[in-house]
Amino acid sequence: MVMNKMLGLFKKDKSDSYVESVLNIPSSSEKWLPVLQVAVGGLTEVGFSHKQNHLLLVVSSSGRSVYNCINGEKLARDYSDHADWYSPLSLICKGVGPLSHEDISISGLCGGGLPMYNRYGESLVRVAPQWPLELLIWCPKNKDALTVGHQDGCIRLASDHFICTGFSWDGEFIVSATSSDFTVWCRK
Repeated sequence: MVMNKMLGLFKKDKSDSYVESVLNIPSSSEKWLPVLQVAVGGLTEVGFSHKQNHLLLVVSSSGRSVYNCINGEKLARDYSDHADWYSPLSLICKGVGPLSHEDISISGLCGGGLPMYNRYGESLVRVAPQWPLELLIWCPKNKDALTVGHQDGCIRLASDHFICTGFSWDGEFIVSATSSDFTVWCRK
């Protein structure tokens, strides 16, 4: 009995220091610049174009939009209700405007997945040490936000209730989305 209590205390102490190490990851970034922060009520999914990696499709309960992640410009908007262009269970949405000839892989409420690693060996980590709030952490090559002693260079990008996060297909942009907004970072 005494031994179990001692082991329980040991585990709690280790757990607290682990959570503290994750929470102490710095939030200032010299590598990533936020370029878009847009409120979108009823946001359900986002997805990057495979052909034009800087274009982001945003799907909401009131239609879909396309944003240019380089300059922040909204390039297209379609207010039509979900129709044959939207298949959340297949995780596909037909593009609009400059993406009208492309089926976009989407990620959001029904799952899906944007890349969490890129061609540079960098990674994104979502962790919830203060659940239900999650942290989005960027890690350089050969680093890991969840391994004490390997966190050097990792950067805490955001803290929120995410429906999805990930890199663009070429690794030059990062997106995080909630049910009410999205943020895009561009590599500096």
